[in-house]
This record gives sequence, C-alpha cells and structure tokens, in this order.
Amino acid sequence: MAATAHTKPQESIERSQGTLASGIRHLYEKHEKYAGIAIFGIGFIWDSFTMTRVDNIIDNIILLFYLAIIAAMIIVTLRRQCGKPPAAWIQKLEHRLLWAMQFCFGGLFSSYVIFYFKSASFTRTQFFFLILVLLWVGNEFLEQRLKNRVLLAVLYCFCLFSFLAFFLPVVIAQVSAWIFLLAGFISLFISLAVFSVALVPQIGEWKIRMKPVTVSILSTFLVVNILYFANLIPPVPLALKSAGIYHQVTKTPAGYLPPSLFRFWEKWDDPFYFSPGENVYCYTAIFAPGKVRVPVHHVWSRKTSEGWARTDSIGFDISGGRQGGYRGYSAKSGITPGKWRVEVETEGGQTLGRVDFAVVPTPSLHPPLRTVLLR
Repeated sequence: MAATAHTKPQESIERSQGTLASGIRHLYEKHEKYAGIAIFGIGFIWDSFTMTRVDNIIDNIILLFYLAIIAAMIIVTLRRQCGKPPAAWIQKLEHRLLWAMQFCFGGLFSSYVIFYFKSASFTRTQFFFLILVLLWVGNEFLEQRLKNRVLLAVLYCFCLFSFLAFFLPVVIAQVSAWIFLLAGFISLFISLAVFSVALVPQIGEWKIRMKPVTVSILSTFLVVNILYFANLIPPVPLALKSAGIYHQVTKTPAGYLPPSLFRFWEKWDDPFYFSPGENVYCYTAIFAPGKVRVPVHHVWSRKTSEGWARTDSIGFDISGGRQGGYRGYSAKSGITPGKWRVEVETEGGQTLGRVDFAVVPTPSLHPPLRTVLLR
C-alpha cells in the first residue's frame, strides 16, 4: 500500500510536467515566426545595458572572441566546400555552424551599432551608422547565404576593420588617421590569411577561388577608407556626451556653472537673447578612452544667403577617462542676430556633433537667468 501511495503522486507530477512541456512547445510553435524578432530585440537591449564603454576590456575581449570564432567557422565551412571534411568531432557540430556564425555576426553588428551610435552625430556621419544598422538587421536573414565565400569575405573584413578602428586607438592611446590606416592594413592582412587557409586545395584551384575573395576584401578595405577620409565615419572612440549654448560658463571645483534662461523644457538657450557687447558660450563634454589626449575644435558658423560661413575655429585638447566626458567651452564675441551653428570637430575634420541655435535681440527687459551645475 505504501508503494502504491508513493507512485500516484509521482505519476501526477510527471503528468503535470509533461502537460506543461507540451503547452510550452505548442505556444512556441504557434508563435515561432516571431521568435527571431524577440531574440533579436532582447539581444540588442542586453548589449545596450552591458556594453557601456568602448574601452571596456571585457567587451573588447568578447568582440575579439566573436571575430576569432567566425574565422574558425569560415575555415571549416569553406574547406568542406573544397572537399576537405573537418575532424569527426567538428562534423557533429557542423549542422549548427551557420547558425553560430550568424549569431556571432549579430553580436558584432549589435555592438558596433551601439558604439558608433554614441559617436555619430546628426550630420553626414550618420551614413556609416545606417550601414551598420542595415547589416545588423539584414543579418537576421543571412543564415543560408553565409555559405557564399564572397559575402563572407566582405562581412568579415568589414567587421574586423570596424573593430580595429576603435580598438587600436584604445590600445595605443591615440586617435589619428595613421592609426585608422594601420587598422585597415591589419584587417586586410588577417582577412586574406583566413581565406588563404580556408581555400587550401590544389594550387591551381586555390588561385581561382581566391581571386574573387581577394577582390572583395580589397574593395571593402578601399570603400571604408574612402568613407573615413570623406568624414562619413563617426570618429570612434570619441563621443560627444553633451553640448549647449549659454550666456556664460564658469569653471568651479564642483563642475561648470552656466547661467541660462529659465525654460525647463530646454537644456540650453535657444533662442539666445542677445544684448550688445555680450558673449556667447558653447559648452561640450566629450568622451575619450583613458590616457587618450586629442585636440578638438569648436567651429562657429553663421547662416548667410549663400549658405553657412565659418567665422571662428577655437581649439583645445581633451583628456580621456572620464565617464561623463572631458568638459570644456569656447566663447564667441561680436555675435550678430541670425542663425548660428557650432560644430565639434576633430583635428582631422570629423564631426563629433553640432549645436544649432538662433540669436535674437533681447527684449527691453532681459528675461531672468538661472544658474545650473554641469558635472
């Protein structure tokens, strides 16, 4: 009797577990077409919270791991196409390789979208950011196309180049055009090496198979460099954290004190109510990785009938390491009513951000100002 009494509850539990598993499976099958979108969104949200700084060592190790895994899977996949099967233990996992490769590419693109978004401004640098977004979204439909060696060559070279473009400045503690070129040549060499190993059979066949791959890798290298020197790539690892136009900015031990008009719906003074003899101050906070010291410029421009005309370029050095960005400001005298713009640029002319504002004559009674603390 004791044995029977024990068996019935056990059978009931197993039956309940089976019903629950069946219900979950039925729910998944019913909404399976939305599973990819859900995982895609959850993954991006996770990356948004976990990948906070471009110089975080753990984040960069993860991205390097993705690149290494993709290289290994490219070698296995293309060697199989060339008639050279992998080791027995790899063959057991072979049916999952394309899915794993897609997952790693998705992780890379998701991270790049986050990092480059922080450096992209509402200027022409958005072009490269939009390319990353398209690749990130398009990756969800690439699983079966990842057998194409030309597509793999383009994606891998692009991913490696995009990573080294912000990783090398962090390691070398310097941001410049020659470091970007160095990142390009390293990505070019590694990409060619990976595909040279992957397409290993007879010499004659190897040359034929490598030709379109080499052309694709060289084309990717060239296009990214053209985008960079046309100032269409955000200047990672630098990022504009905040910016504003104020009536005055004063540096104190606690932070920066800019007095501005009492308008809770605006962060700074736009329109700027101008009195004769008054200066206009542009405040910025620019993030750079630790130990990086790089010159930037506040470029002041006024809207004319012929377009935007530059009036001043005020430069200063920023030092990296502070989470909220290196704070600084420039002052412009001799201001006149009209539309104005301050662009924050690197020494090479890349745009970190832009502040547009209008200068209007102050009313007879100047609106009251309040002082805020910017930390």
